[in-house]
Amino acid sequence: MTTDRAWMLKGGLVLSHADDEARLRDLVIQGGVIRHVGEDLDPSAHGVEEVRSARGLLVTPGYINTHYHSHDRWDRGRFSPLPLEIWMSVYNPPVIGRGWTPEEIYLRTLIGGMELVRGGTTTVMDDVHLGTQLDPESISAVYRAYQDLGLRADVGIAYSDRPGHETIPYLDDALPQHLKIRGQAAMMPQEAMLGLWKDLAIQHTGRVRAVMSVSGPQRCTEAFQQEAWDLAENLSRPVLTHVLESRVQALTGPHFYGKSLVSYMKDIGVLRKNSVLIHGVWMSQQDLDLVAEAGAKISHNPVSNLKLGSGIAPVIEMLDRGIPVGFGTDNHNGNDGCSMFESVKLAVMLQTTQTDDFRRWPDARSGLQGATEHGARVMGCAGALGRIEPGYKADFLMFDLTADAFLPLNDVAVHLVFADASRALRHVYVDGAPVLVEGDIVSVDEKAVRTEVLDRLSVMHKKVIDGAPKGREIQPYLTQAYERSLKDPRLRAYASRCNCCNPSSFGIAAPC
Repeated sequence: MTTDRAWMLKGGLVLSHADDEARLRDLVIQGGVIRHVGEDLDPSAHGVEEVRSARGLLVTPGYINTHYHSHDRWDRGRFSPLPLEIWMSVYNPPVIGRGWTPEEIYLRTLIGGMELVRGGTTTVMDDVHLGTQLDPESISAVYRAYQDLGLRADVGIAYSDRPGHETIPYLDDALPQHLKIRGQAAMMPQEAMLGLWKDLAIQHTGRVRAVMSVSGPQRCTEAFQQEAWDLAENLSRPVLTHVLESRVQALTGPHFYGKSLVSYMKDIGVLRKNSVLIHGVWMSQQDLDLVAEAGAKISHNPVSNLKLGSGIAPVIEMLDRGIPVGFGTDNHNGNDGCSMFESVKLAVMLQTTQTDDFRRWPDARSGLQGATEHGARVMGCAGALGRIEPGYKADFLMFDLTADAFLPLNDVAVHLVFADASRALRHVYVDGAPVLVEGDIVSVDEKAVRTEVLDRLSVMHKKVIDGAPKGREIQPYLTQAYERSLKDPRLRAYASRCNCCNPSSFGIAAPC
């Protein structure tokens, strides 16, 4: 719990931001905010009532996870790599209710949150799909979990007002009518959803905030998207939306709108500064120009992009245009982990495949910036998160400098990004309060939580297994639509960026 009493973290090797050089510094923290940063500070000169030693520890800004789904925690470990469009049926789309109780929702959010902390996350943007379970108790369970854990979180309750068979090319032709009806029955009235988002945003304004989540531009009607973005702008909140994640989605825009999804968003007025565009793997040069012009942000999720065969996002091109690119971990079963250390490392290394000009490759400091300051910009919280400086929130990580990852110590940023720093993480603070101490979660009783999960596991697992046939029922039709999409001649323009080709000719069509 955040305290108003001033306290000092003394003698740590502090990396205040990605472009900083680590130095021995002291921090004065009060009310969840960093008040002073300096060398050999005098506690009495700053009204400090408690001094905590950071000797032998590296102190860095906490990582900001800009895309995560807590809702499929019980689906982890169910499949090996699959294309996105087929995977969506295998893990059971959230529109197919499983009847989770509020306590089961609370537990999955909490246990996922504990893993996020151990993976370096101090702030998470959780895009929660609750399907038809939009009752107050189920929704409250998500917010309550983050409040109890002490994690900083933006929580978006995801929504789409178009049935799924109208959002994937060729699926409407393939899907039987009785399956189309099942998808339509899951939709909630637009005005009710907008009202829910507004109420949540008014209710949740602090460390745990409510934000808006429009599942994707092709998954919502034009009018609803315009109202959603207006609402978010009036409330000063971001809007989360999945854009151009897969090759099929690269076809989705031309197929349904005669233009790319990014161009479509611009034309209907929802490509704005508060737009958080999730993935962006298949954005063209023209798309990226529009994103940069609008001041929108991008969340890059390299691990799930690889597991789902979505490809490698053009991060170099994004950064060259000044677009803030944050990093995320995405789904529990579209990744099977939620480590920001893993996401940052892959985000940097994958870009070495995108050009032979090594001068353009992101370096370790660029990776750290994506996990910290760029993440803060994605959230709309620049100047409050992502640095260890006076006036910033006291969200930070502490690493053991005698651990393998840092012994011997050379370039701190390189160690953090490439040397499996997760095993050296000892302490995590959020809002100036400890969440992890000596590797143990201290904000909640972790042992009791895990015991309760184990006691309930057979019941919860049965809900997953019982829902599997519904996923398998739709899988052949998604496969058919997927295969037909890949044969569409309109995808030839993306041939130079497919998984089997050298993508160095970014934006130029070339045969495989």
